[in-house]
Amino acid sequence: MNTGKLFLLLLIPILFCFYGCERKNTYYIDPANGSDDNSGTRISSAWKTLEKAALQNYQAGDQVLLKGGQEFSGSLVFDSIKGSSEKPFVISSFGDGKATILSGDSAAITFKNSRFIVFKNLSCKGSGRLNGNKTNGFDFISNTNLTIDSVEASGYLFSGIRINGGSDIRITHAYAHDNGFCGIHVTSDRRGKDDSKDKSIHNVYIGYSVAENNPGCPVITDNHSGNGILIGGVTNGLIEYCEAMKNGWDMPRKGNGPVGIWAYQSDSVTIQHCYAHHNATSPEGHDGGGFDFDGGMTNSVMQYNLSVFNEGPGYGIFQYADAKEWHNNVVRYNISYHDGIKNGQCGILMWCDPVAIPMKDFHAYNNTIVNKFGYGVNFLPGHYENFVFENNLFLLTEKSMEFTGGEFTGASFSNNLYWNTYHALNEILQPKVRLDSTAFIVDPQLVLPESGDLEKLSPENINTIKSFRLSDSQLKAKGKNIDHNGGTDYWGNMVSGETNPGIGAFE
Repeated sequence: MNTGKLFLLLLIPILFCFYGCERKNTYYIDPANGSDDNSGTRISSAWKTLEKAALQNYQAGDQVLLKGGQEFSGSLVFDSIKGSSEKPFVISSFGDGKATILSGDSAAITFKNSRFIVFKNLSCKGSGRLNGNKTNGFDFISNTNLTIDSVEASGYLFSGIRINGGSDIRITHAYAHDNGFCGIHVTSDRRGKDDSKDKSIHNVYIGYSVAENNPGCPVITDNHSGNGILIGGVTNGLIEYCEAMKNGWDMPRKGNGPVGIWAYQSDSVTIQHCYAHHNATSPEGHDGGGFDFDGGMTNSVMQYNLSVFNEGPGYGIFQYADAKEWHNNVVRYNISYHDGIKNGQCGILMWCDPVAIPMKDFHAYNNTIVNKFGYGVNFLPGHYENFVFENNLFLLTEKSMEFTGGEFTGASFSNNLYWNTYHALNEILQPKVRLDSTAFIVDPQLVLPESGDLEKLSPENINTIKSFRLSDSQLKAKGKNIDHNGGTDYWGNMVSGETNPGIGAFE
């Protein structure tokens, strides 16, 4: 063969790879054994500091790995990294355990304008919401195709994990605690003002995550803070198997307050199989409930959730003054137990600002509400159109004489069960039921939790509890058939749609 032709044949693949192949490197950082004079591309030649890692020009497919079990001081900012579905950019830990970034008064890691990012197995600690921190823990701004898994964030003024703009976001096995504004916050507020009305973040998944003891943000004095998990401006979102507890107790203001798990200005959101308990608000603040579909929510569902011992209502149905339309939302097969300790005094609370766009087309069915503070359902003044309550079980356990509080013109009730154990025990007539001509007024013989039962629960096993099940067979198959009912009850028992369901969350 001609040697010139042979040389060209050998050269072509080299040139092709040089110009057409994306480089893939793994960079290691080890504060105990590394040196910033090293190449960083092997464990034995790891870098030492985050500052060195910040100077590198990264490509699709690269990985940055921090030594597990070690602490790193400082911060990292990544901007305009363009990974791909086949070659994502990865930042994680190597070796045993999670690496921990001690970021002081700053964010630990910030990603901006990037795509196909995998961020996992890391923790971060700020100096504390009351001790000088000024930002979020893990901060993601205008990124797409972002995967966050097995991370922990604590000690930040605002949120442990904040997603600001972008799309195709997946957060799993996150633990966000002891932050100020929120544990996990997803918002489309990209330009320093409220852009959440455009619902521009598409495809958000938050699963198997915990938001605990995020008490409130001391610098926010004109709005709520102290939330567990909050999403706004989302189209197509799913929050499932998450827990929010002991949030909101140190919000520094009066007025509207925090909630355990909630969404606003979003479309096609489902919140399911979640557990919200012991959430609170400031001494003179509102809200502090378990779950909430707030202003501007459309075409969304809450199902199979458990809410207990919250200062506010178990399930808030709210519309504020400048929100977009609120319509076509469903709350089904949920449980509320002794919620509304301070605000709402009920399991499900409705509020529509009198100057807001009227709320319409709400369906609440097959929920089990047990309350000792006031009502099963409560309406604050507002405009409610086509609010339908069916097949719900309302059990009161104290002296309250009303199952439904407030004025509810525009709402209808049918096939609900109403019972007050206090009046039954004291041989007093059951309270009069308003506007439910097909009401069941009978003791459901509901199995209530014993002391300590609810403290043992997590989102993965809330549908195994023995409490809240019907023991009176006369109520089975007494409910009204409802189309597109989700397919199962709270415990996963099939609801076929071909036969009548039961009353409450248990089929």
